Amino acid sequence: MRRILLILAGVAAVLLIIGLVFIRPRLSAAVQALPERTATIERGDLDIWVTGTGKIQPAAQVMLSFKASGNVGRILVEVGEVVPAGTVLMELDQASLDPSLISAQADLIAAQDNLETLLDSPTGQQIAQAQLAVAQAADALQDAEYTWRVQQQGYRASQGTVDAAEARLLLAERELDFAEGKYNELSGRSSDDAFRAVALTNLEAARQSRDAALRSLNWYTGHPTDVQQAILDAEVGAAEADLKEAKEALDELLDGPDPDDVAASRARVAAAQALADQARLVAPFAGTVMAIGYNPGDSIVPGQVGAVLADLSSLHVDTTVDELDIAAIRTGQTVEVTLDALPDQVLMGEVAQIDLAPLAGSATTEFPVVVTLGSAQEQVRIGMTAAISIQVAHKGDVLLVPNWALRLEPGSTDIFVRVLGPLGEAQQVPVTLGLRSDLFSEVVSGLTAGQTVGVPITLDQPAGQGPFFVGGG
Repeated sequence: MRRILLILAGVAAVLLIIGLVFIRPRLSAAVQALPERTATIERGDLDIWVTGTGKIQPAAQVMLSFKASGNVGRILVEVGEVVPAGTVLMELDQASLDPSLISAQADLIAAQDNLETLLDSPTGQQIAQAQLAVAQAADALQDAEYTWRVQQQGYRASQGTVDAAEARLLLAERELDFAEGKYNELSGRSSDDAFRAVALTNLEAARQSRDAALRSLNWYTGHPTDVQQAILDAEVGAAEADLKEAKEALDELLDGPDPDDVAASRARVAAAQALADQARLVAPFAGTVMAIGYNPGDSIVPGQVGAVLADLSSLHVDTTVDELDIAAIRTGQTVEVTLDALPDQVLMGEVAQIDLAPLAGSATTEFPVVVTLGSAQEQVRIGMTAAISIQVAHKGDVLLVPNWALRLEPGSTDIFVRVLGPLGEAQQVPVTLGLRSDLFSEVVSGLTAGQTVGVPITLDQPAGQGPFFVGGG
């Protein structure tokens, strides 16, 4: 039995060898009969694109949250509503607020009123009153300076006035001497003698006239006392200060408020506003209300998003470009944008920004690029996934060869193609290439339009391999 099995196994082996001998030629014949992949060299346009992906982003977006505790009072906007900057979107119920926030709102109103008053333009009556105050202060100063000047020694009277005063004093002294002589003649009479009484009256009158003439002369030729001079100086100083203050008040009306006062007033308004804003959500810029996170009466959790605002006036895509392609990217280049959600629409855009520093934390070196979109369709929503194609080069009417037809000469850097003749004969032709895309390359020299290039299809070397496949045939 064992011998029979060995004989059968030997026969099977011989049959297998004979079968292989007959099958292999048939297989080789089948391989040689396979067709070639061919293409005709033609002229056309060549575009080079750099691709990437990203998300549709708005010009600006902010998530707003309350900083104070309380209950939602009023929701003043709706989702989808376009609001200007400064619009109050939502506010808390006054009854649920901390007393300090209620006081802050009153302080805000007072600070705003003060700032408005400070910035208000002066009326014509205010300016006229200020001008009158300046004129009156100038008159008062002039009077004070005149009084000060005429009180100084040597400036109280002219020489003629002094001479006249001296003459009046001389006459008064003579009248006094005469009156004294008359009185002395009658001084021995009784006190009730009428002639003596007349002489005494004349004597007293003459003495008063002499004293008055002496005082007048002394004043004309004298100088003020220290106390009088101090008073004169103070009166002039006060008049100067009044005039300065009146002029400054007029200048302030004409030139507007002091910038420091305005800055201080604005700072008070900002401080009060910041405190009051804890009880409300305010749009920091003009935009569209994207979401509302609360309903009236809801209890607020400080820091939780209450509203989302986005500026949809322009859209853009944030993407990245590999370091091998970034050198070809320029601002202003045309970009085609397609969306996963809207595959039938092609949006046009352009490169708006190229970062100089690569993206941090990436396994490969990639540079952030911002692509702005033109007019977008209503169906486009922020957050949609977008595929971008940036046109980095374009050449029109150039000779094109498919990249699958390009081969590298083994052991050389020469590039060649297999050109087929009219009878099927093949010839390796070296070519010089220019611009290259993923599918085609520009032929600078070596080929002409209308020539046919081909690559034989074999089982161990399928057609359509990447450009510059090493091999011949």
